[in-house]
Amino acid sequence: MKRLTFTLTPKTAFATPLHGDTLFGQCCWAILHLHGEAKLTELLAGYTENKPFMVVSDALPQGFLARPAMPAELLGFNSDDAKNRKEQKKAKWFPESVLAMPLKKWASEAKTDEDMVNTFLSDDEKRKCKSKNEKPRYLISDEPQDHNSLNRLSGTTGTGDGFAPFQRQTFWYHPNVKLTLLVDLDENCFTNNDLLDILQWVGETGYGKEASCGLGKFAVSLDNAIRPELVEGQAQANAWLTLAACAPQGLKWNSKNCYYQTFSRFGRHGDRAVHQGSPFKNPILMAAPFAVLTPEKMTPQHFTGQGLTGLSKTIEQTVHQGYAPVLPVLLGVKNE
Repeated sequence: MKRLTFTLTPKTAFATPLHGDTLFGQCCWAILHLHGEAKLTELLAGYTENKPFMVVSDALPQGFLARPAMPAELLGFNSDDAKNRKEQKKAKWFPESVLAMPLKKWASEAKTDEDMVNTFLSDDEKRKCKSKNEKPRYLISDEPQDHNSLNRLSGTTGTGDGFAPFQRQTFWYHPNVKLTLLVDLDENCFTNNDLLDILQWVGETGYGKEASCGLGKFAVSLDNAIRPELVEGQAQANAWLTLAACAPQGLKWNSKNCYYQTFSRFGRHGDRAVHQGSPFKNPILMAAPFAVLTPEKMTPQHFTGQGLTGLSKTIEQTVHQGYAPVLPVLLGVKNE
């Protein structure tokens, strides 16, 4: 597997966060449209047997990592300082340079949303904010979008009880923000250019909910020079930091030194499958992104987790990305 780095430039608002497992699913639909069903079937052979043809990370602000899901003191925060505890919770971003440091020293480099935005501003924008004594614009801004249900027979919104307006929550990235997407790819199955074409197709047609209304569009480019820290991580690593939601159940872990938050993914079919019976998939229990997982034995690999299937009665061969790209990190706790 080769690790590739892509830069995504948001062009519109989004209604669905750029999660790795969701983006993987939409890429599979893109492969079906651009290369045919036979090619997709070939690529997914062995997917549930620890042989994925690609593993996709969450998209993150360029140059930064999200806060790991672990106790604050293990990241170097002073948990006894009650006065600053609220401020510490706001510090949820870290520059990629922290990957060369033990986790217990990360707190010294932590940044808030406001700090993050400052790194994306030009010198002129910083001077304008300072002269007007204003805070920088948002990193991510939530905005509700109004909708109304349509009567498919009359083509109107209806009246009385038939009038059913609702809101969809959307969000915008700061206009200067670019996103980093990591993909571990088996080049024997799929080429770099093929993958770039697939991501561009998704970016042009729209990602996630409300894509048909113009949301979820982005531009994408392949970075020719990958940043070493996004491949090598910590030289003396004894744990992995996951970059997407994953399914670590049943794998060999040192459970005392694993830190994660669980959630249930209530997936739905997309594309043409929404018209083939029920669009709903069975719920999946997953570990949220930026878990710190300590294996019984460290091995040189780019991803962890497992491929999931048995999720759909509509399309029985459906799979879900339960894998996540990982970065080696040094956890300041001895393995037992």
